Amino acid sequence: MRKPNVLFLFSDQHNARCMSCAGHPQVQTPNLDRLAAEGIRFDNAYTNNPICTPSRISYLSGLYPSTHGYYGLYGPPPAAPMTSMFQYFKEFGYRTGALGKLHTPRYWIEPHCQFVYDEFIEHPLYLEGAGLYEQNDNRGFTGEADGKASRLPYEHSCETVLAQQAVRFVRNEGEPKDRGEQGAPWFAWVSFSRPHQPYTPSEPFASMYPADTLVMPPTGEPLDAEAEAKLRRMVSAYLGLVSQVDHAIGQILQHLERTGELENTIIVYAADHGDYAGEHGKYEKGGGISYRTITRVPMIVRLPAGLGGRGGVVSRDMVEAVDVFPTLCELAGVPIPNTVQGLSFAGVVRGTPGDEAGKRTSALTENAYRKAIATPSWRFVANINGQEDELYCLDEDPWELCNRIKDPRCADKAAEMLRLLLERVARARKPITTISGGWHDHAYDRDGRIDFAQSKPENKYW
Repeated sequence: MRKPNVLFLFSDQHNARCMSCAGHPQVQTPNLDRLAAEGIRFDNAYTNNPICTPSRISYLSGLYPSTHGYYGLYGPPPAAPMTSMFQYFKEFGYRTGALGKLHTPRYWIEPHCQFVYDEFIEHPLYLEGAGLYEQNDNRGFTGEADGKASRLPYEHSCETVLAQQAVRFVRNEGEPKDRGEQGAPWFAWVSFSRPHQPYTPSEPFASMYPADTLVMPPTGEPLDAEAEAKLRRMVSAYLGLVSQVDHAIGQILQHLERTGELENTIIVYAADHGDYAGEHGKYEKGGGISYRTITRVPMIVRLPAGLGGRGGVVSRDMVEAVDVFPTLCELAGVPIPNTVQGLSFAGVVRGTPGDEAGKRTSALTENAYRKAIATPSWRFVANINGQEDELYCLDEDPWELCNRIKDPRCADKAAEMLRLLLERVARARKPITTISGGWHDHAYDRDGRIDFAQSKPENKYW
């Protein structure tokens, strides 16, 4: 029996509440809603790092930032071998494709992909060929265009071109070097560069959410009229981009449905991190680890009917970015590599009775300057340089407007969360040891500690 295909849909900076299936009162995301209705949506999914590159590496390697060592953007290739999803699935007979905003260390994943479409390089060249180079939305980073409608028509947007390239990969088209074995299962990472700024949606998406009609989240402190007007303009454009990405996802799903591939394809949708999207009176993500609006991410998994998927389920289980790699392996029937630190939540996706092995009780997010731990009901942030630590009761304060760290009634909870954070941080750093000059494959038990009884011989992935 042919292995299932894997479609890993990804976006940059998508606030987890900004989907209609997540309860947002205005944003329209019919295609993500469809995936959620036919699959499972995780309400407590967290990124392991709140900026692009480190988060993407954690997803694609199954390793925490404190193990893979990347905390900034881009960076050189890993000094030591670091197995990616592409390398691993390719070794099990998959043809692999990385498409869109890669934003990973150069030449880490590319050698293991038959098909590479790097949007940062290719989309400007496409626009130049179409005579539209001066309309490139990335010029909005200068600040002039941000929060306004794109000058590009939707059919030339980066979303449309990426959807077209994804279809080309699925159809095994392109130059001979870009093709894999015909009939082989495929693994595709389709990574949209938005709703990350510049917030420049094309029409009709730019006009979908008039700024003066928006239902805004609480800001904590009141804003003056000028600041509120700017915030509304940015959130209006941000929601337009969310719908624009959703529409492009629909184009890919339509192709899979037309060709009969949909019911042999595992689909995951996630994002590298969130966006304020108006919360706390902000947009973008600056200083974001302090708030759940940045650390919590959308996560939807849809299985083909034959793999035991269940539809319309909303799970409160804790999942992390590092868990996606082992989960996809288990769902696809591929052995989970011993290099990953994540825990498979395939049993939760399938609804397997009594399968508790992959369930977490907390989620860790770390960057170079602070660490955060979340449970379904609480979140704790450890800050440095004299900044006050943070404690939020998510059941009573889901918008995180009240820091309870100095509340004497929460002293025991603060101590408990700090201890939990210390344990998780200590276990997140995976030791690499050598014996007689050889790299060795270490088995880890559920809490991340080395289990010498299960250590194995030399491991080619390290």
